Amino acid sequence: MAYLMHIGFDNNSRLWKDVYYFEYKGVRYKLIQNKKKWCDVLLTIIPNHNDKKAIDYAYINASEFLSALSWGNHSLVKVHYLGGAGFPDNFNLRNAKCRAYDFPEVPFRGDSAGYDINCIPEIETEEQRDALTLFREALSLNNYYLAFLFFWQILDIGKNDAIGWTNNALRNNRNKIKLSKDQLERLPLKGKLLGNYLWDDCRNAIAHIHSRRAGKVKLKLDTPEDNTRIRLSTTVIEELTRFYIKDKLQLRKNMWLVRKKGKGFPVFVNEDFIKKNPCIIAYKEPSLSFEQIKKKRWH
Repeated sequence: MAYLMHIGFDNNSRLWKDVYYFEYKGVRYKLIQNKKKWCDVLLTIIPNHNDKKAIDYAYINASEFLSALSWGNHSLVKVHYLGGAGFPDNFNLRNAKCRAYDFPEVPFRGDSAGYDINCIPEIETEEQRDALTLFREALSLNNYYLAFLFFWQILDIGKNDAIGWTNNALRNNRNKIKLSKDQLERLPLKGKLLGNYLWDDCRNAIAHIHSRRAGKVKLKLDTPEDNTRIRLSTTVIEELTRFYIKDKLQLRKNMWLVRKKGKGFPVFVNEDFIKKNPCIIAYKEPSLSFEQIKKKRWH
């Protein structure tokens, strides 16, 4: 018996179509954008409902796609497993409908419309995958303290010296990091370099609230000063991690959702494949030309 798997997700960047079909790294999915009351869903069919390995891979693969979509669309995305149900072996995605529902979990910060899934970053390494997962989760949180810890974890990926890297990045790549002078001046650095401040006064202060040594900055959760300070610091480290992922982890390539030779099931392929093979964009807004779509690349 086949297994119709449901992977729920929230997405505040609303897509211009409610249904998409696509293949990502060998697994075929049907994306259904539900109404605001319910989370959206990815459906996929596992041929054998007892094949736990295939179920786990389909979920991990879907989560990777949603991390890439979150990064590409700058959107809040939250993933949650909704289970599934058994169906006859001849059941297909065209006939599949959403049969499991859940409420959205991401904090509401306003929805925007007109997005698509045509172009996402190409995830080539485990480090890139881990970084985008943490970045997706950090963005979707409504708790700045926890979000800061997630962002800091990204700077640790690849056995990186997060403190030294931050200080060097701000000194040598200031024009590439999207931080205003005002954002930095509002931080209470008190003579510390930015990396040292983020490590000691933020990361360690959050992680060790009740065990800070004398002379160290202690976090006071219920004060306007620390609430504002951590919120501003989280905004700063978010931009630092964006640069770290693109520069240090080399996330610079894209994948496109195309139909090979102009037909067939939509599949994500990299740009090297497109250069060598005839393809068309799988889902093109009627009002946009192919060149206009290419200009909508995120990075």
